[in-house]
This record gives sequence, structure tokens and C-alpha cells, in this order.
Amino acid sequence: MEKETIFIAVGNQKGGVGKSTLTTLIASYLHYNTQKKVAVIDCDFPQHSVFRMRNSDIETIGQNPQLQAALQKQFAATGKKAYRIIESTPARALGYARELAAEGDTRPDLVLFDLPGSVDNAGILNVIFNLDYIFVPIIADKRVLQSSLAFIMSVERYRQVSPEALRLRSIFLFWNKVDKRESTELYAFFDRIVRAENYKILETQLPDTKKYNKEISPGRSPVFRSTLFPPDRKLLKNSNIEALVHEMSNIINL
Repeated sequence: MEKETIFIAVGNQKGGVGKSTLTTLIASYLHYNTQKKVAVIDCDFPQHSVFRMRNSDIETIGQNPQLQAALQKQFAATGKKAYRIIESTPARALGYARELAAEGDTRPDLVLFDLPGSVDNAGILNVIFNLDYIFVPIIADKRVLQSSLAFIMSVERYRQVSPEALRLRSIFLFWNKVDKRESTELYAFFDRIVRAENYKILETQLPDTKKYNKEISPGRSPVFRSTLFPPDRKLLKNSNIEALVHEMSNIINL
């Protein structure tokens, strides 16, 4: 029996935790480095960061013959075109996802949603409840953690109102922007808070590193975050992105 398209999101109602960056990195790694077909629905209104990055990538490559050649070489090696990124309102996002999932041979294996921060945004609850999984990045900051837990609690509270209508299978937290200079006791303390609430947390932790900001530029420097290229192999080292994608893939049975 053919697997259905899986719907996931890297979501958090607190800004600055890296959800759009991680959505892009996960999508690009899976699409360009594996055999999986991916699509992204950017319903993070009004920022639309992932959609804007795609436009910026196209514009920069159009001005750089070296990048154009690299893109042609990538296509020749993989046969994969760029994954689709759909700019959407939260209210329209689920309809787009269902249209993608019904495409037959061209349908994606995975649709990632880039969500707006607030669950009060019109239409976003309907999207959240029709996801298969949500992965919530957290950082070692008291206010961020409180906001992240409030986000999960809001979702869980709404789930209890009409559980029979929900597709959402599970929510997982994971540490992002981990600074080795910070006390390990601080992370252990936050871990105890999360586990005391019986929330699931991934084993993979992502380090705090500037390599996440390395986008396509007119000069052909190594690229880490792009919608048209996979993360550079050298920059992937010690980023834990591969480990994160592997752990997520095992959970969602991708």
C-alpha cells in the first residue's frame, strides 16, 4: 500500500527560535540529499520568509554564471528540480497541502508548513490539527521556554475539545542554538521542566553556530541555507542537521 503524504511543521509561537531556517534546512537536505520528494507551504503571514528566500535565491543565481553552472550540475547529477514552495494564508494552507497530496506520481512524500507564531491566527488551528507531527525548537531562555510550553499547552487544550477530529499524532520538542559555554545544569533544569509535563523531547541538539546564516551570495562561498542547494557537506559537519533529519524521519516513518 502506497504511503500517504506526511504533513509536519517546525513550529513555535516565539520568534527567534529558528523555525523558518530549520524548515528550509530540513526541506533542502531531504529533497536534494535523499530520494524523498518535498514541498513547503509558507503560511507564516506576513513574513513569508521561506518564500522570499526562494525569490532571493533565484535572483542571486540569475546574476552569477558560476552558481548557474552549479545548479545545472546538481540537476544533471540528481535529476531533481527545486522543491515547490507555496506562499499561502493560514486559511488556504491546508487546501494547498491536500491538492499536493492528491497529485499521484508527482505528489510529495512530505509537506512542511512554515507556521505563523500565534495559534490565534485565523485558520492556523485547522492547519495544526491536520498535521501529522509538530516539532518545536526551544532555546535555553526562560521566556522562550515558557512561550514554547504555552504553545504546546494551547494545542493540547484544543485537542481535548474535539479529539475525534484531529489528525495530529504527536508533538516533539528539541534543543536549538545550544551554547556549550552555558551551564549544562541550565539545560538539565529545563529538561526536567519539559519532562515533568510529559512532553517528548528529541535526543538531537543543534549547536549555536553562525554557519546557519550562510546563504547564497554573489560570491561562490559555501552555502548552508538555501532553497535551491543542499547544505554544503563541509558545513554540515558538527551542525547536527543530518542527525536531526534522521531522528525525525524515524519518528514520522518517512
